[in-house]
Amino acid sequence: MDEQELKQEAAQIIGTGEEILVAGIFGLQDDYVKIAIAGVVSGAAAAALDVGGPLAHGALAGATLHAERSVAAADKGVTVRMLVAVTPTTIHVLDRTELGKTTRELMRFDRATTTVQVTKFGLSRQLNLADDAADQRIGLTGSTAFFSPEAAGDKLILHLLAEPS
Repeated sequence: MDEQELKQEAAQIIGTGEEILVAGIFGLQDDYVKIAIAGVVSGAAAAALDVGGPLAHGALAGATLHAERSVAAADKGVTVRMLVAVTPTTIHVLDRTELGKTTRELMRFDRATTTVQVTKFGLSRQLNLADDAADQRIGLTGSTAFFSPEAAGDKLILHLLAEPS
């Protein structure tokens, strides 16, 4: 899905009162401690149950990672993947279902009062949004990898939000 299609999808949810400047797909930032613990537990369980070879262990590890991400997202009241749409005054964070559909707005951040922090993490960028006035924050991860189909929209959002207003 290209950026124009993402903008149209976002507009169906947030309306067309303001121009959507950029849109992209981001994931919820991982909690690496929880992921490590889940990996150790799934590895121990696979060994104890004598489940298959490396392929089975890999599948179990992948399922464990997905489960941990799903639980973390549910705990925060968001989805594992989200559509982020930026207007001149607002950063909209919309849900993204397992089927890749957007159905509702999860959060909105006033650009005037939101602190934006972008940090590099391998081929990804972590985007932290914090609006102390509204008492809300979220950590997202976007891709900048040349082979990622989502990188173009993510890069535009990261560039726009990293610039001083």
